[in-house]
Amino acid sequence: MPANNAYTLIRGGRVIDGLGGAPVENGAVLLSGDRIAAVGRASEVAPPEGATAVTYDYPGKTIMPGMVDCHTHHNGFGDGRPGEDVAAQPDEVLMLQSARNARASLVTGVTTIRENGPKNTTMFRLRDAVNQGILIAPRMVLCGRPVAIVGGHMGYFGTEVTGAVEAKRETRRLIQEGADYIKITATGGSTRTSFPLRPSFTLGELMAITEEAQNFGKLTATHCLSTQGIINSLDAGVDMIVHCSYMEADGSNNFREDVAERIGEQGAYVNPTLHVGRARAWRLMHKREAQGLTPEEAARLDEGLRAYDEKLNDSRRMQEMGLKVITGSDSSWGDYALGNTFYETECLVDAGYSAMQGVLSVTSEAAKALELFDEVGSLEPGKAADVIVVDGNPAEDIGALWNVEDVFFGGRLLDRGAPESVDAFRQVRPNNSPI
Repeated sequence: MPANNAYTLIRGGRVIDGLGGAPVENGAVLLSGDRIAAVGRASEVAPPEGATAVTYDYPGKTIMPGMVDCHTHHNGFGDGRPGEDVAAQPDEVLMLQSARNARASLVTGVTTIRENGPKNTTMFRLRDAVNQGILIAPRMVLCGRPVAIVGGHMGYFGTEVTGAVEAKRETRRLIQEGADYIKITATGGSTRTSFPLRPSFTLGELMAITEEAQNFGKLTATHCLSTQGIINSLDAGVDMIVHCSYMEADGSNNFREDVAERIGEQGAYVNPTLHVGRARAWRLMHKREAQGLTPEEAARLDEGLRAYDEKLNDSRRMQEMGLKVITGSDSSWGDYALGNTFYETECLVDAGYSAMQGVLSVTSEAAKALELFDEVGSLEPGKAADVIVVDGNPAEDIGALWNVEDVFFGGRLLDRGAPESVDAFRQVRPNNSPI
């Protein structure tokens, strides 16, 4: 039994436990060291007889699980620079930027992240620093370098392969280095030398990667910007489809219900990354407000708004079909800075989720997608004591997720710094934005 001072009692206006039921009004969570000991009504939750607890009261506020972001890029800057420019930075600089981004994640309520492709071993070294107590960061699920073809998307981060033998070798190498899962760029992307609407790997190469990952009990996720990329990923048995864009080779968007049905039948998770495109549009809107746009920029903004509407509609249809659509922000990629995970969840609600479904998409469902639900994603006895307190009720208004007041990570109340330092991470929505 822990010492008397190892108990922490958190009481609030309501508790959302992340299991899908209605919030518990006047609820409480009892922590024992770094574990959750009890959850329920405040009148029924207390330390054991004879023990005392440090008590925190949050009248009218919501206690809920720490958020889980299934798609981050901690090497990134979120200032619009392309991936090639990120990769050109020395690894030491990217390590420091990753540490800064890790703080942005934590203080805004994200206590677990899955990294989706850094340069070289930068995130492995960040994890080493965390394990040595040098700095603090969210719980991390790491892939190491993404696996790409020569000249393919994100190949500049350090792993380019040709053929099934090289693909299998690099998968083994990443696992040897400490990868928790394998990220594969199944199509091109924003990388200048890649082809976004074409599959990158052959099916044989793709299967060599997924089969080797499965041999070691590792999950896989594929970056897919075309329908054929999705189909190839399903044929190879991947566990998560990232972006999941239903784009044909001619550049037209064509939602394929038969392909979506296959995703559901195979139980793959979908991470649609809606806000990363909206963030690009927001940057142009801010510039329009400040100084105006060139004709070329105005055309890019119009195209961005159209593409966002298509993505939102595709996500809505997948949600209606019951696919497992979860929150993965894709920050800090492009214009989407870390510390703004909420925006992706907001987009999923805009697409059709209820506010509570949005909450689940960034807590329990996200944890299930990473096979971490035994540890995080809900408030249940025995799980990790990762708890956040927000002002408002996100089960009714998803915007309340912005109002993180306190973060308990591993049972300890984090020093989040001055409110102004936390607010500095927030990206501001443009005035009169239609999206």
